[in-house]
Amino acid sequence: MLQNAPLEVYLLMLPHKGCEDMQPIDPTMYALLGLVLLFVPVTGVLVAATPYLMPKRECFAVTIPDAASSDSGIKHLKRSFTSIMSVATLVFTALCGACILVDPEHTFLVALVISELVLCFGGYGLMLYFRRKTIALKQARGWKAQSAKRVGFVAEEPVPRPISQKWDLLFLIPIAITGLICIVGYPLMPERIATNIDLVGQVSNWVEKTPLTAAFPFLTVVFLDACFVFSHWSILRSKKGIDAARPAASAWAYGVFARVQSIMLVGLGTMLSFLGPIIALSFIGVITMIQAMLPILVMLVVVLVAVMAVTMIYGQNGARLLRRMEEPETMPVDDDRYWKLGIFYWNRDDASLFVPERFGVGWTMNLGRPATWAIIIGFALIIAAFVVFSLCM
Repeated sequence: MLQNAPLEVYLLMLPHKGCEDMQPIDPTMYALLGLVLLFVPVTGVLVAATPYLMPKRECFAVTIPDAASSDSGIKHLKRSFTSIMSVATLVFTALCGACILVDPEHTFLVALVISELVLCFGGYGLMLYFRRKTIALKQARGWKAQSAKRVGFVAEEPVPRPISQKWDLLFLIPIAITGLICIVGYPLMPERIATNIDLVGQVSNWVEKTPLTAAFPFLTVVFLDACFVFSHWSILRSKKGIDAARPAASAWAYGVFARVQSIMLVGLGTMLSFLGPIIALSFIGVITMIQAMLPILVMLVVVLVAVMAVTMIYGQNGARLLRRMEEPETMPVDDDRYWKLGIFYWNRDDASLFVPERFGVGWTMNLGRPATWAIIIGFALIIAAFVVFSLCM
């Protein structure tokens, strides 16, 4: 989500021209729009595949026995959800593709935003519908937890762990490069700095050169890297996704999952941080804005492909690593009551600030802890300040 902002700002500020003023669209822009189009099918595929990426004990954010994943009713619900989301993904991908061919300057952005919103929020609404059906099926089958069982696990062999936050020092490389370019290149920057272009490839917005506007690439990278560091910190301190029915296997699978996620976060985060030097060079005029946008979009595509690949290979909490293991018949723990609307975790008695997602891949926050709200409010204020600063440029 952090990575989409620059492109959306560019597209949102496209000038609306009459037919008499229309100019041929730059061929490079068609290639850029094609890369942007990839966001729609990737989003749709990830949402559609989510039921199959979760641990077997979870179905549409409802706790069930592992063995129940073979139940015909559960299989039918998962297939139905995936089929509906797959059809929706094809429809909206085709719609956005048609907009690129017919009217890329005026309708593509609208179609793109609508498609992403429908796939994300529509997918969540569809999940809630199937969640109610899963709860009804759970009650009809009589699936109940044997006891409120909690597990402490001590491994004979070292369990994989996320990489150390010392690796976050890699972020200092693009930060230093961006800062150096902004300082050394400040005298070379024009008095008016180009910030947006239209689909014809012409500059559509300028800002006056000041030390603050010249430092925008540097501030952007610092903000992004702060987000990456916080995400890495949350992975290290998250509650472990261990299955009480098979603690050893699930602890190992979660360890692998968390380690791979942390490696991906640092690696892709370092790569994305180099958008700072790219933007700084475009401010100086060493490269054009079109030349700057192309590597940025390529980076975003690499991120999408990497995230999709890791998600499909490992699943949530390493669930796909456990697929071939024996399925326990019992359901030791049932904490559905703590998951509001399937995705919001609220447990005042749980000291953990971060917990694995219940529907989706990654981590979420324990809204029952006051510290969580302090983090959310603080982060929201920082993001709001950054957005206001960006829009005022």
